[in-house]
Amino acid sequence: MTNKGVLEKIDINVRDPEKSPARKRSRLDPTIVDQIGASEDWKVQKKWSFCSGDIMLDNLADIGVGHLDTDSDEAVEDDNYPDFLDLSASSTNKARAERDKKIAAMLHSTISKETLQKLSNGQWDEYLLRKPKRELIFKINHFEHLSDEVILQIFHWLPKRSLANAALVCRRWHQLAQDESLWTRMDVSNRCLEPGAIGHILSRQSIILRLAHSEIAHPPILPGVKASLPDFKARLLYLDLSMVHISISSLISLFSKCQRLKKLSLEHVRVDENVLLALSRNRDLEILNLAMAEGITTDGMSYLLTNCCKLKELNLAWTYLSESCIKHMCSHLPSSLDRLNLSGCRKLLDDQNVADLVSNCPNLRELDLSDCTGLSGYVINHIVQLEELNFLALSRCYFIPYRSLQRLKVMNSLRYLDIHGGYIEAAELELVQNALGERVDINKFKFSSIARPTVGQRRTSIWGLRVRD
Repeated sequence: MTNKGVLEKIDINVRDPEKSPARKRSRLDPTIVDQIGASEDWKVQKKWSFCSGDIMLDNLADIGVGHLDTDSDEAVEDDNYPDFLDLSASSTNKARAERDKKIAAMLHSTISKETLQKLSNGQWDEYLLRKPKRELIFKINHFEHLSDEVILQIFHWLPKRSLANAALVCRRWHQLAQDESLWTRMDVSNRCLEPGAIGHILSRQSIILRLAHSEIAHPPILPGVKASLPDFKARLLYLDLSMVHISISSLISLFSKCQRLKKLSLEHVRVDENVLLALSRNRDLEILNLAMAEGITTDGMSYLLTNCCKLKELNLAWTYLSESCIKHMCSHLPSSLDRLNLSGCRKLLDDQNVADLVSNCPNLRELDLSDCTGLSGYVINHIVQLEELNFLALSRCYFIPYRSLQRLKVMNSLRYLDIHGGYIEAAELELVQNALGERVDINKFKFSSIARPTVGQRRTSIWGLRVRD
């Protein structure tokens, strides 16, 4: 049996109330069910149709769809609702025009008057499909008209990280960003450097480099950069490696490329004989800070003092040197030494060692022998031979009595004396002050600054040289 006639065709544009009521509702057509009721396949199936006349919705057939509870049967039959399903052409155009007006009113504050007029005339769809016209703007690269020298002066004002990003703009900028004048000063402190990072830094030929408190991974130099070439020599002169986490092999590799150093700090860094041998190739070394360094041996000290004959400042505080190393050091210190810190030698440094020290370094201006408890009052007889001594530290040297300190009055060059530790009574300290006179300040400094790259809270310079442009 065919399904023809299940849905009756109606003309939605016909205004005949018998054929096209004001409001269409779908309902279950029982006549169709009666006609096909004989078929077993259609016993449970029910079809919907649009019919003319009184159209009621069968609540039993459409579960969940029905009249409102407030509507009475008379109100439903009296159908005076507007024709909201009028699909005639005139109705469609009217709805579209109203839509355009609403959109135009909403965008009135953000569009031009010309566009607003188009929306009012029903040209909204046309306007959306049309690409807006853009005026041609001729872009001019002003950097093409600048010389390399001018661009370099501009690059000098950029931070190092921004300078690295600028090198990615074009080939010319990449070439200019590699200029050595831009990388003269570098501050890479408090960083975790990946393997090969030191090679990139050295390839830029920096002169002042601060790496304090950084962690340097091994190997520091990888192939593919200038620093990896056998004949490469770095221009580095000032290097701060204070409290750096670095391996012995990485230090040896670093010093094999840096042989022009003038000032170096290895404070609280572990070294060995091979590191000091590689370091001794810096024959122009003037300032060396080895405070709290570990692993200094007699042979390593011998290499260092034999080749570095231009040392002016040396800090060996709390390095726990052996007795043989102390004896060899005091008898082989260069005569050019100006400032020396040997604090923390405990009982291993005696009066004879100081006598050898004074004999080899007659031009010392600053001497720190704090915490050398092996010294006695007789050591003053050797110290007074230093005619240019300006600063002397004997803090916690418990076997030097205050009467021996009074003999320092013969030193006309002495200006500062530190004797911290509380082993001298206030009355005895006053006697020492009276003996030395007002020209000598007692206990003015708590910490030594000999050979240290940074002093105080300021961390933007090393040995008085800025590390940032």
